[in-house]
Amino acid sequence: MQSLKGHLLVASPSLVAPIFARTVLLMLDHTEEGAAGLILNRPTETTVTEIAERIFEAPFTWEKPVSLGGPVPGPLMVLHTLEDLGDQEILTGVYNTVETDRVQELIHHRPEPSLVLANYAGWGPGQLESEFGDDSWLYLPATYEHVFWQGEGDLWDVVVKSINASQLSRMLRLKEIPDDPSMN
Repeated sequence: MQSLKGHLLVASPSLVAPIFARTVLLMLDHTEEGAAGLILNRPTETTVTEIAERIFEAPFTWEKPVSLGGPVPGPLMVLHTLEDLGDQEILTGVYNTVETDRVQELIHHRPEPSLVLANYAGWGPGQLESEFGDDSWLYLPATYEHVFWQGEGDLWDVVVKSINASQLSRMLRLKEIPDDPSMN
């Protein structure tokens, strides 16, 4: 089994489950025992300021939106680039922090780029692989730019176009296809 840790899991156009429709997830872990990831493109209207005091019983001021990381109840966590405060490196230069004291320190420092998330997506043994069999998901290696998306357009649209170009390239046995067709 190939681990998808550090990859993007992208909802296929046919996946219509409301929580996962048009989602892009960053895979945190993927083993024989199961898988876990975070939805990257579900910001909420709730800010860190609004929930931090209730969670940590200490005032914090940061108007950053909290994103919905998935349907499974879980801790508040932060994706960021500060190695010293990372619990786990997900891909080169991108860290995940769940440990409460470190999350509080990150919120206090308000690092950018970062993504603050509540909850996560999880799959039991073999469950994700079964969903691949149903053509529910596409995947590709994640990049820093994907995780901290600031570009134009919807992240899901951008990633699906990238996957389609990659699949076409493999089918035609081409080494590379330019992003800009005028460059061919």
